[in-house]
Amino acid sequence: MTKMKILHAGMILAILGLVNIAPAQNTLTPSEVVRITLENNYNIKIAKNDVSVAENNTRPSANGYLPTVNATGRANSSLGSSTQKFSNGNENNVVNSFNWGSSASIGANYTIYDKTRGVTVNQLKEVVQLFDLQLRQTIENNLFSVFTNYFEVARLTANEKVLEQTLGVSQQRLLRAKYQYDYGQGIRLDVLNAEVDIKRDSINLLNLRNQLSNAKHNLNFAMGQEVSSLVEVDTLVEYMNGLSLEMLLKEAQENNVLIDLINQNLSISAYDLKLINAARLPTLGATTSYDFSFSDNAPGAFIDLSRSRGLAAALNVSWNIFDGGRRKVQRDNTQINIESQVIQKEQILQQLERDVANAWESYQNALFVLQAEAQNLSTNRLNFQRTEELFRVGQITSVEFRQAQLNLLNAATNYNTAKYAAKIIEIQLIQLSGGILDMEF
Repeated sequence: MTKMKILHAGMILAILGLVNIAPAQNTLTPSEVVRITLENNYNIKIAKNDVSVAENNTRPSANGYLPTVNATGRANSSLGSSTQKFSNGNENNVVNSFNWGSSASIGANYTIYDKTRGVTVNQLKEVVQLFDLQLRQTIENNLFSVFTNYFEVARLTANEKVLEQTLGVSQQRLLRAKYQYDYGQGIRLDVLNAEVDIKRDSINLLNLRNQLSNAKHNLNFAMGQEVSSLVEVDTLVEYMNGLSLEMLLKEAQENNVLIDLINQNLSISAYDLKLINAARLPTLGATTSYDFSFSDNAPGAFIDLSRSRGLAAALNVSWNIFDGGRRKVQRDNTQINIESQVIQKEQILQQLERDVANAWESYQNALFVLQAEAQNLSTNRLNFQRTEELFRVGQITSVEFRQAQLNLLNAATNYNTAKYAAKIIEIQLIQLSGGILDMEF
């Protein structure tokens, strides 16, 4: 086989592999992306801590179910003089007397009955569920962001392969032009054009690799990994079967996290009304203490020595019979707030229907564009093969060959763009329907 035939065969093989790119070894799959993100993402970690704080707030010790115990102690002394005159004419003078004493007390307080306490704990348990939903919302939003970055890396990776192979074709074209020129079958202009095209392809590849590096940094940051970690992604894409607008709308109304959040807020607000009613009831508490005191006075004082100790206990009842109308205002405002949340729920449902419908139309359009780009790519591939054959036998110029090469390059990159854009819109649809956490890759 001659050198010219070898170049011809290599050129065809390079072009035929423009889009059919096999995934790299040890690639980062979408399932692994989910696992890493759930473990390392900073926003998810913070949201998990918020849930832990909310759970701690439901403990009995945080809501007055346990008694409180306090201990106090005191020591004092004095130095002074005093004069006392009695009605019978006697007089008592004390000069430079030193007095000292001490006291100690330990007491306990316990709330036996307070209706607001139980209602508050139940409301705080509802707040825990609210934070759980907010954690779910954080996970969903961050997973969508991670997948957006993931498929951007995949798109640029696929385009890198395309540009690498395009550059390889340009390099083979330059060799061919040089051989033709050396053997008197070509002109110097073809060699110069080939050199210019190689430089342009090299610059394009360099710029794309810079974009790819930045995209990988963004993906690592979104997952919570070291920004400089080396990552490779799977460029293959599979689309879900059986999706329909009716099914997605139904699941969105039932499972979307925004609907769950507004429902949970309504549950919490209902406890606000219960708290207002509970505040009308009396509270019952008990206190007990053990006290000790000691006093040692100077000779000549009215009392030379004093000691006391003993146990004390008491029950106390508190009942706010009338608070000046503040509870009624609170009740009215709470009911208005609940009405506003019901209106907000209706707004969210309508907004959700709009978003699903818009995303569905975008998805259908993206699939149509993908099919059209696939057909366009196939046509350009055949066109390039025919152009290469004509170029080999000298029936077309190098400029025409270059144009066919660029057409195939654009068709391949457009196909990659359409392929990953459709997948991202599909994930957006699944997120709106509340199923992004259950996606299988």
